[in-house]
Amino acid sequence: MKTQPPIATDHHGWSRHGSLVLMTSLAAISLVAAGRQPEARPAAMAGWIVVEKSPTGDDTANIQAAIDSVARTGGVVFFPAGIYRHKGLTGRANVHLKGVHVGSVKLDFTPKTGDGITLAPHPDNFMVSSLTLTSSGRSTGWAIRANAGSQRSLRIERANLNGFTNGVQILDALSISIRDCRIGHTYPNNPKGIGIQIGNGRTHGGNGVTIQDCYFSSLGTAIVTHAQACLVSRPIFELCHTGIETHGITSVLSPWYDSTTEVAHVSVQPNTIGGGSSGTGVLLLGYGSSSWKMKYASKAERYRSVILPERLDFGPGEDASQPRGVTFGPVVIDRDGVVHARDFRILPD
Repeated sequence: MKTQPPIATDHHGWSRHGSLVLMTSLAAISLVAAGRQPEARPAAMAGWIVVEKSPTGDDTANIQAAIDSVARTGGVVFFPAGIYRHKGLTGRANVHLKGVHVGSVKLDFTPKTGDGITLAPHPDNFMVSSLTLTSSGRSTGWAIRANAGSQRSLRIERANLNGFTNGVQILDALSISIRDCRIGHTYPNNPKGIGIQIGNGRTHGGNGVTIQDCYFSSLGTAIVTHAQACLVSRPIFELCHTGIETHGITSVLSPWYDSTTEVAHVSVQPNTIGGGSSGTGVLLLGYGSSSWKMKYASKAERYRSVILPERLDFGPGEDASQPRGVTFGPVVIDRDGVVHARDFRILPD
C-alpha cells in the first residue's frame, strides 16, 4: 500500500496547498471586482449651484456668477456655513439665495454706501432664505432694494438684516411675502432708517403684501407701506420711533410694541400715489389696551380706521376725549357698552 507524501508546511504552519487555494480565491475575487463598473459619484442636483469662497477675500464675482448662471433656468444659489464678503450683488428673476442656516451664513456688504442686493428689472420669483445680510461697512443704503420694473412674487424668509441703515425697499410690490425675519438693530442708541418700505409714495405702491412674524428694532420707522392690500401679522417693535406708517389699506393682527415706540404705534397717512384717489385706513385686531399711540393725518383717515382691542376689561380711560374700546372711526364703544361719538357727523334727515 502506497502512502501519500507529507504536505509541506512553512514556518508559520501554513500548508503550500492551503496557500495555493487562498491565492487562487483572492485572484478570483480580484477578477470579479475588476469586472464590475466603478461606482459613479452622485451627480450635482440640477438647478443648484454651491458657492465657493474666493481666496482673495472678495466673493463678489463668485456669487454673481452663480446668480447669473442659475437665472438662465431658475434654481438655487446655495451658501454653506461661512462669511461671504462682497461689494454689491444683482438679484435676478427665478433665483433663490439660500443659506444652510440663518445663524451660520453671512453675506457681508463691505462698502459704507450703496445697497447690498439690487434686483434687476422685473425680478419675478426672486427669493432669499436662511441667511444673514449684514454690512460691516455700516452702509447708509438698503440690504435689499427693488426699484426697477414690477416686482412680483418675491419671498424673503428666515433672514436677518442688520448693519445697514435700511432693510428692504420694494417699490412696485405685487404678491410679496416677508416672513420670520429680524430687521434693524444697527443703531440701538440712535434709532434711524426704515425696516421695510413698500412703494415710493409718488408713482408706485403695491398690492397683496404680507409681512408676518417679523422683529423690528432700532429703526426710525419699522414699516412704511403704500400698498392697497397689506397684512402685517404678529410683528414685534422695539426701539422704534414709529411702528407702522400706512398710506394705503393695512390690516394689523396682534402687534406688540415696547415703551420706546414713542411717536406712534400706527400712523395713518394720506395716499399720495396718483393724486391720492384711493383711500387710506387701517384695521387693527388685538391692539394693546394699555395705551393708544395712534396718529391720523386728518379726520378722513380716522373715519376709515377700525380698532378691535385685545380685551375689553379696562375702563374708558381718564381722558374723556380719548376713550378706549372698540373704535370705528370717531365712534368708540367702551367695555360698559357706552357709545362715545365725539365729533361724529350727523347725517341730514
